[in-house]
Amino acid sequence: MSELVQQKIRQYLVHSFLYYQLDESIIADTHYDEICTEVLQLMVAHKGTGLLPYQELIKNSLAEDASGFSIKKYPAEIISSALHLLYQHNAVKSMTFDTFLTRFGYSLS
Repeated sequence: MSELVQQKIRQYLVHSFLYYQLDESIIADTHYDEICTEVLQLMVAHKGTGLLPYQELIKNSLAEDASGFSIKKYPAEIISSALHLLYQHNAVKSMTFDTFLTRFGYSLS
């Protein structure tokens, strides 16, 4: 499977987590909608192959509401990626990563 396919799916999940779980958005809504459309197209192209990462998670969420709203439990690696991306995006606020994680109810331990 191509790296682009994996990247798009991770991108969808990371930005869904940021928006729906943390109420944070670092991309425009139109960009997020484009990502959702691309992932839906990937689902159709790879239907029945079982080759997509997080296939059940994205199939259920995109089928129900065409976004990540219905996802209740995200994989740890998606949460980690999302928090690191958000921290980098907000780095200009000069807060430590520990303080940043605490703000959202997470910790390094």
